[in-house]
Amino acid sequence: MSINLTKPLDDTVISNVEKHFLRGLQANILKGHGREHIALLFLEIADQAKALAFLHAYPVTDAFTQLEETKLFKETRAPGGVVRLVFFTKAGLDALGHGAPFAGFGAFASGMAADAGVLDGGSNGSWQAQLKQPAHVLLLIAYHDEATLARMVGKLVEDFAADDAPFKTLLVQEGRAYKNSDGEGIEHFGYVDGRSQPLMMKSDIEREANGGGGIGQHDPTAPLGQFILADPLGGDGFGSFLVFRKLEQDVAGFKAAERHLAATLSLAGDDRERAGAQIVGRFEDGTPLTLGNAEGGVPVRNDFNYGADANASRCPFQGHIRKTHPRGSSPGGLAFDNTVQMARRGITYGHRLQDPDTKELIDQPNDGVGLLFMSYQASIENQFHFMQTQWANNEGFPSAGVGIDPVIGQVGTLGQRWFPTFGSTASPQSEHVGGFVKLKGGDYFFAPSISGLRSL
Repeated sequence: MSINLTKPLDDTVISNVEKHFLRGLQANILKGHGREHIALLFLEIADQAKALAFLHAYPVTDAFTQLEETKLFKETRAPGGVVRLVFFTKAGLDALGHGAPFAGFGAFASGMAADAGVLDGGSNGSWQAQLKQPAHVLLLIAYHDEATLARMVGKLVEDFAADDAPFKTLLVQEGRAYKNSDGEGIEHFGYVDGRSQPLMMKSDIEREANGGGGIGQHDPTAPLGQFILADPLGGDGFGSFLVFRKLEQDVAGFKAAERHLAATLSLAGDDRERAGAQIVGRFEDGTPLTLGNAEGGVPVRNDFNYGADANASRCPFQGHIRKTHPRGSSPGGLAFDNTVQMARRGITYGHRLQDPDTKELIDQPNDGVGLLFMSYQASIENQFHFMQTQWANNEGFPSAGVGIDPVIGQVGTLGQRWFPTFGSTASPQSEHVGGFVKLKGGDYFFAPSISGLRSL
């Protein structure tokens, strides 16, 4: 008996076959690891033999351990242990002598720098210096306690600074989660983020159906094969492609654009919040704009589609969450739209001032803060690359004259159409909104199966 990749995993009763599968899969793919602090270590291989010895012994966290710790947390509220994950670029696999099986994976084999022109309209010349040089290996370490994590990472960096070390450290990038007063994760513009995720485990699907708002209007169920594939390194394990992007956010610029758009649309009072909601597709508390013209409701609704908003008079076509997840409103239809979705596991970076009572982010920096975008998928070309180039950056998607995604769209100057009155397409205003998210660097990685990692 083997794992069926055409459907979600039934984790409610785990058989020996499923346990073997989970023991061989790295954590964080099937569901997020849940830690609020992470460190990413971008490494260059300095000594092949020593690097292999390190990797063979490195205590990678598997998916079964993650699920067991999740159950324990729900029962006792005891925080889980350290999460340790390993990823390789094609250059890294080449350096270890194992790159040949990946030659047919075009985007992965070429690396993200080769895609810079179509992803953000430029080149990697504007990237952060440490991210211009392709890393070989990426270590992700996550924990609930920031100080403990810092000590662990510091020890690794110290070890890798030795003359006879297996790796040279190119960059250490820290990330930390911010939450609003409802306990929902937020990004630096102040909006709930990560609410809409494809679900590939039966327990998560049942939880969403029964207590998370329902799945009648939008079913987030997704097959395992959308996110994992048989490990090209061999064996019976599975891996996944990880897209990493460091996205810097201009908070001050974005907030100014919100105010300017509200003035352009002559919005007054509480209705001024609808300017930002049109840009993002949600209000700051996560309430989908297509469901109503004001905030409200916990938990945040995800059970919606755009069937009653076909003319985009509520949520504009260019609204970020509509552009990147059309939910059946694209020319490709619902089945196709769902296949593009990725398992997003990003986290914010940079420090902000946060009101201890309201949890609102107080300061408005122009730079130095942003999102460490990370997504898992079985196909970089058909998922991340398609979403960014054919949806977010495409001024003609889903129809002519829509303009780019004002949040993550990177190419285009066409003015988008914004509507002054909720539910009406009368008196549209043309205003180009965008340019507040800048790509600082990134790459395509592969998360090998644990058996594949040990076989190197």
